[in-house]
Amino acid sequence: MKNRRKLRHIRTVLLSLTTVGLFCLCVWLFYQGLFEQDGAVPLPVAESSSRPTLEISSAEPSSTASSAESQGGAAAPLGEPLPMASSTSPVSEPAAASSDPAAVSSSPASAQASAPAGEAPASSAPAAPASSAAPTASLPEIPADDPYPDLYVAKPEFVPHQDGDKVVYLTFDDGPSNLTIPLLDVLDKYGVKATFFVVGKTSEEDKEALRQTVERGHTLAVHSYTHEYKQIYASPRAFLDDFAREYALIKETTGVSPTIYRCAGGSVNSFNHDTARSIAEEMNRRGYIYYDWNVDSGDAVPGTTAEGIYQNVISQTSRYDKAIVLMHNSSAKKDTLAQLPRIIEKLQSMGYRFAALDNTVAPINFRLP
Repeated sequence: MKNRRKLRHIRTVLLSLTTVGLFCLCVWLFYQGLFEQDGAVPLPVAESSSRPTLEISSAEPSSTASSAESQGGAAAPLGEPLPMASSTSPVSEPAAASSDPAAVSSSPASAQASAPAGEAPASSAPAAPASSAAPTASLPEIPADDPYPDLYVAKPEFVPHQDGDKVVYLTFDDGPSNLTIPLLDVLDKYGVKATFFVVGKTSEEDKEALRQTVERGHTLAVHSYTHEYKQIYASPRAFLDDFAREYALIKETTGVSPTIYRCAGGSVNSFNHDTARSIAEEMNRRGYIYYDWNVDSGDAVPGTTAEGIYQNVISQTSRYDKAIVLMHNSSAKKDTLAQLPRIIEKLQSMGYRFAALDNTVAPINFRLP
């Protein structure tokens, strides 16, 4: 009788363990299917909270949270992240095509730029694969009462990202600043091109930094003129008013007409829950493409160390073949500048190449509310 009871007990335990094991396997498979895209899995940001996203081509971004909400809706300091709206899960939306790691020469900035003074050493990263240029679309119809009839751009098809091509798009928000020229010097040293999402700085020093950015072959793009969250996210028209001011500053200073932009605080934040989708739709109608990110350096998160910036970029980028990296170029971001050579060298040793964004690169975007 005792032996029977023991056998029954053992069978019950084994059955329970098998059931638990099957349940864990099902959960694991479910989350693999939910999060995995192009072989990438979600990665938490060191020293930073994560932000769920939608992306059009590959990977799930992580992002930051801050105390901007407690500031009564006033503009947060440049380089400070916005708190997120209610959480959503990652999703991949159908798009024209995946992104192309486009060669830098096809970027809006580099297409109008002269060669940088002095020759930069050749990058040790792999060369971009050959690809055909994307066909250019015609301009959309412009309403007679449009307040900004000049703010339309022909939007080409996205050029497909090729399997096995490991490409990093370094992006810098909130410049220009006194650190822009030194940052450009570092990029020149390694033969790396990047993308600068800039704000409304109008001193002669800042304007010279904008001109240097273009002359050295980088992409110059709109971030925000005012960086006033409550103001710019009040309505699509308010957003467009702010966009138009920054667009005009860039064009008048450099001759470049930007075709891409990044929303202040990212495309989804606690200030634009009611307007994010309508803003994106209006800007898309005009042909402008916005870019979020799937790698966050964490350099806008209070308390992030220089080592933390480096580890965030390397650990997250390693998950993706196509990485759009969020960094900042305001005057406070000395640690970002200091870590940049180390970041570039490590990523090159991992087989990545670098390119600047343009509107043929399929964007990575957060899920709109």
